[in-house]
Amino acid sequence: MLVAELPWYDFSELQAHTDSWWGGIAKHLRLAGVDGVPSSLVRGAGYASRWRDPQLLLSQSCGYDVLYDSADLIVPIATPCYAAEGCEGPRYRSFVVVRTDRPWQTFQDLRGRSLAINQVSSHSGTNALRPQAAALQREGAFFGEVVESGSHMNSLLALHQGEVDVACIDAVVLAILRRNRPKAVTNLRVVASTNTALAPPYVTSKHTSAQLQTQLRAALQAAMVDPVLAPAREALLLRDLAFFPSASYSELEDFEQAAIAVGYSELPAPLRSPLSDRNA
Repeated sequence: MLVAELPWYDFSELQAHTDSWWGGIAKHLRLAGVDGVPSSLVRGAGYASRWRDPQLLLSQSCGYDVLYDSADLIVPIATPCYAAEGCEGPRYRSFVVVRTDRPWQTFQDLRGRSLAINQVSSHSGTNALRPQAAALQREGAFFGEVVESGSHMNSLLALHQGEVDVACIDAVVLAILRRNRPKAVTNLRVVASTNTALAPPYVTSKHTSAQLQTQLRAALQAAMVDPVLAPAREALLLRDLAFFPSASYSELEDFEQAAIAVGYSELPAPLRSPLSDRNA
């Protein structure tokens, strides 16, 4: 049996809409004659391990996963275009946020402050921030401390509790929270934004046949214009889809190179071979 999951942005308040979105995709796959399409999504910890499953039909990942950690396991099928502040077509960015009771007004004002990142292997929480910090670094550092929180929600919690001064938050996450969990972003404000990059892609196993990949893309396109799925798309901030090969995500290396060029290493990078060095 094929396996499907949609772990990105799967907040509890949105899970019914995520299920509806998958249900629509699955319907269009079945209409195309695809056998073994799962009726429900798999949820829970371990989505990265599921990327190793050759039966993986659909998931979503960070662009960094396509570029580094799981480049040998998954391939992008489509890139969602999000209707969120800071998103432009298939591109998104992150916002640098602080508490409203703090005096800092610009990115430069954050020198020496403590920063929460969600994960080292995250573009939105870590890599996106590198060029700005690198441009202002002194002797390889800009922030006073960098704390890996484990998730964007944990970064925001640490910010609210005064455990850190700054957090770098995915624009889509911020838009979802503003709509569904306003208390999570109350008394926070944006002091800077990062450059845009390709949004987290929908992915499938590298074992998925070329024919099934084509059918999957067609089903996603059909679901994107299916009027029955309009409420789910609106809730999930889905506006459109774009299609890029794996190599397009090599642009994330540019964020790293801006830091490497000036000797900035305060924000750690995954120790992996970049996509451009692989036969992918």
